[in-house]
Parts: sequence; structure tokens; C-alpha cells
Amino acid sequence: MISVVIITRNRARQLGDISLPSLLAQDYGEFEVILWDASDTADSYHVAESFVERFSQKRIFFRFFSAPRKGSSSQRNDALSECRGDSVFFIDDDSHVSPDGIRSLHECFDSDSLIMGAGLRVFEAPSNLQDAGSRETVSAFVERRSGYRKKRVVSLSGSAKGISAPAGPAEWLSGCSMAFRREVFKSFRFNEKLETFGPYAQCEDIEFSHRIFRTYNYPLWVAPRGYVVHIPAPEERIVGTEKKAATLFYNRYLTMQVTAADHSFLGIAGFYWSVLRRGIALSRKIGFRVVLNGYCMAYRKIRKQRH
Repeated sequence: MISVVIITRNRARQLGDISLPSLLAQDYGEFEVILWDASDTADSYHVAESFVERFSQKRIFFRFFSAPRKGSSSQRNDALSECRGDSVFFIDDDSHVSPDGIRSLHECFDSDSLIMGAGLRVFEAPSNLQDAGSRETVSAFVERRSGYRKKRVVSLSGSAKGISAPAGPAEWLSGCSMAFRREVFKSFRFNEKLETFGPYAQCEDIEFSHRIFRTYNYPLWVAPRGYVVHIPAPEERIVGTEKKAATLFYNRYLTMQVTAADHSFLGIAGFYWSVLRRGIALSRKIGFRVVLNGYCMAYRKIRKQRH
């Protein structure tokens, strides 16, 4: 059985319109759904309540929990205590899982006992959800004709690339579609330091999944069938402009510590180059002084951590 975990906060509409309906439409029934909610209102609870009977009719165990802590890493960690499946599949509240998605993950884990983590292909929302898994983009067409194969890799600086890569081996998994064998969580948890400047733990998926990749010395896997359509909500996940800059700097630093564990000098050099480029881009939106203040907040935190 697979435990599907959705962590959420103040996203009742996305739950009711996107993620929960897609789980009801699965062509495979050996899974449970755990909704871990840190909302400020009861809206998500009422949405969940409206789905209880529908999941029950399909003989799918569906449970709602009020999160004792707010934060994407801490909520994921806390939700693990209620998981009963052999593997745990994390999706976002704004993720639409294709009808064959959970079955494909089950087959992926079943096909190779060495695979510790697997995910589905991820597409950003098109105008028509039905086209998401079948429509070939221009870049995909060029790659196919040229023989180039995009891969999901992580650079030494902590940058993740290749989210649109085809099925096959991967070095990282996306937070809106990542599954791990339950035994992984006997030794590993999501890094709650990534919540230092706000509850949204940016880079948590890259940092955690790449840790698993490195520890087990075996590729993660993108399943050959099934997909997730990510339909981002319009509201900002990170509140406060200085905190946004601080999160960018600090969370990328923590991720780099994992990705460049064997090449620290190159990792640090790549990290500073990366945050410089992204900082310049961010300063055009929120101002140079704001970004500088945010980076200083993060740098002080790093210095304190190192001493």
C-alpha cells in the first residue's frame, strides 16, 4: 500500500478542485490519503469532510489531521507518524495526479528493490489538463530529433535541473511528486532548518531527495507512466520581501552542503555565483537594498551556525 500525504495551509480551493478529485480518479486502489492541515481557518476541514464519503465508497482510507506545527518540512515529518503504507507519496495541494499515477509508482518500486525514491513526470498547468501528459513541447521535439536526453541532475551549487526530463534515473525529485520507501524514514527526515525564515521550506525537496540519492548510491527514478500537473496558486508562499531574499540565500546554502559534500570548494564557488545571479534578478523586483538586507540576515545565520 502507498500512503499519499498532502500537507496544506490555507488552500481549501486547491484541495477541493485539484488534488483530492485527482486521487478519487485513480485506477489503482491500494493507497490511503492523509491530509495534514495547518490552515488558519476551518475551510480545508470542511472540504475534507465533503470527500470522506466519496473516498469511503471507493474503499480508500482518508484521514484529516490538524497540524500541530506550521512548516512544509515539519508538517511532512509529523505526518509520517500516521503513514501505514510501504511507501509514502508526497504531493502538493495544487497537484493533479494522472489516473495511472499511483499505479505507476507502485510498479516502479515493485520492479527494482534498490529504488528508494521515485516520482512522476511534472508538467506546469496547460489550458487543458487532458493534454498535459501527451502534448509534445517544442523543446521536447528538438531534443527527440537531436538525440539529446535531458536528465534530472543537481549541480554542486545546489541548483536542480531537468524537471521536465523524461522517465528514467534521477538525482532529485520534485516536492509535488516524490515518493520514498517507508524504510528511508527510519534514518532520515526533512530538514527543518529550511524553515528558518518562514514556514515554506524552499529547496526541501532537492535537499532531501538528493541526500537519499547520495546515501544509497543508487538513482532515484521517474516512472515511465503517469504524471503530475502542477497548478500553482497565485498567492506568495514566502511572506515578506527580506525573508524571501534570506530564504533564497540560506536554503540554497543548506542544499549546497548536501550536493557538494565531496567538493566543498567548488560547491561554495558555484553557490556564491548562483546566489549573486539570482540576487540581481530578485533586486529588479523588490529592490537592491531589500535583497542586501535579506542576504545579510542569512549570512549572519550561517556564521552563527558555523561557530
